[in-house]
Amino acid sequence: MDVSGVRESKYLGVAGVTLLLLAGACGSKGGGSSGSGASGAGSGSSGSAGSNGTGTAAGPACSDLFDQSMLRTYSIDIAPDVMASIDAEFHDTATLLAKGNDFVARHPVTFHMGSETVSDATFKLHGQSSWLHTVMFDGDRAKMQFDISFHQNDPNGNFHGVGKLVFDMSRDDWTFMHDRIAHAWFRQAGIAAGCAANARVEINGAYYGLFVVEENTNKNVIKQFFPDHPGGDLWKAANQPETGTTSNTDRLTAFKQATDIAGVTAIVDVPTSVREWAGEALINDADGTYGGTHNFYIYDTGAKGFVYLPNDTDSTFEWLVANDVVGATDHPIYWWEGRTKPAPVPGAIWLAVMNDPTSRGQYVDAVAAVLAQWNVGQIQGWIDAWSKQIADAVGSDPHAWATAAQFQDAVAKARDIVKTRADFLQSFVACQHGNSGDDKDGDGVRWCNDCRDDDPSVHPGAKEICGNGVDDDCNGVADDGC
Repeated sequence: MDVSGVRESKYLGVAGVTLLLLAGACGSKGGGSSGSGASGAGSGSSGSAGSNGTGTAAGPACSDLFDQSMLRTYSIDIAPDVMASIDAEFHDTATLLAKGNDFVARHPVTFHMGSETVSDATFKLHGQSSWLHTVMFDGDRAKMQFDISFHQNDPNGNFHGVGKLVFDMSRDDWTFMHDRIAHAWFRQAGIAAGCAANARVEINGAYYGLFVVEENTNKNVIKQFFPDHPGGDLWKAANQPETGTTSNTDRLTAFKQATDIAGVTAIVDVPTSVREWAGEALINDADGTYGGTHNFYIYDTGAKGFVYLPNDTDSTFEWLVANDVVGATDHPIYWWEGRTKPAPVPGAIWLAVMNDPTSRGQYVDAVAAVLAQWNVGQIQGWIDAWSKQIADAVGSDPHAWATAAQFQDAVAKARDIVKTRADFLQSFVACQHGNSGDDKDGDGVRWCNDCRDDDPSVHPGAKEICGNGVDDDCNGVADDGC
């Protein structure tokens, strides 16, 4: 298959099929700084910690590794036999499809930043659909995503205060900045997320590529944003333990079994969680709790319940413009409607919240609240400064899938989405809070509450017609009760 110049989507064509297959398979080393200087916007990450994870205050300052004014270069030395093992894992797509990425091992490497060296670091591949896609479509330009850990041999080991660096770069993020922008804004808004910045990576002396380098959501991030309850359990996608401090699986089971609003409110901190969902709606996430269901963390805050946190924000901003048909106008409640088939399916907890008038109202209010924290000029300024900072690294990246022209086009589209998505959500809030808003299909329900404003037979309160495969009553389930 000739895929030159083609942007493979997670939901279209061969790549979409592979995503479905994958879903079924499944102490400090010193200070100082290095890197090329570049004028840039602030990180949006300064300030005091959030008020116990309520998302009402800005996040704490980041490690100097995430200084937004510079593009750092990290060098990794990997022995030939170790490199051969890593390469074999990277190209073992059969096992990746059958078992997910649990089969990968940690490999010993030496890590450098300028004059600083960590001789006992470890390297581990990560990713799943994006990993498979780059191996399938990019040939010799296939780019590994990985993490570098500093605490495998010493539980207290860290580099500039960070225990693990995640080197992420999904092949369909043509801006090379989605995670960086999203994390900066989440932290500024007081929503728990790790720090992030771009960086160049050299492997065995040769430039390997440009990445977004992230501090993964871990104990350190949890302590920053939940200072009054730092010892709870953090779960990735409600399946994989990330902290393992209490391993209270009974509470996790209650979370997974919650399908109605009574069950949800008994185990989920809904007011805090809907604020995170609103943040995802604003960054136009195609693949999180909002937009895709499976990329998220949940953190157990104790009596208040589980809180949703963002994860894997690379399919954001202009991603839906390039890869789907909804662009910047995916419905903030019914985000799956209008998406390219096979469309993502909303989760039970999302539906329970949105089908309950009180909880749905909390979500609408949360959208209004995050809009008040969304500074279009500031975020566009980040995009302008950071895209200039990384442009040369993008152009010389030997494992880049996007050309320099495609990079610039994606950056322009992302910059535009920052305003157009906010404008669209403002119209949604105005429709919900007032008497404005179109009813294009004339069924008596304004667009902000109608899952299909192009079909008068489909709206909240409509009779479900068995066997037609349509969600006639807009409760998120087709043919329910049939």
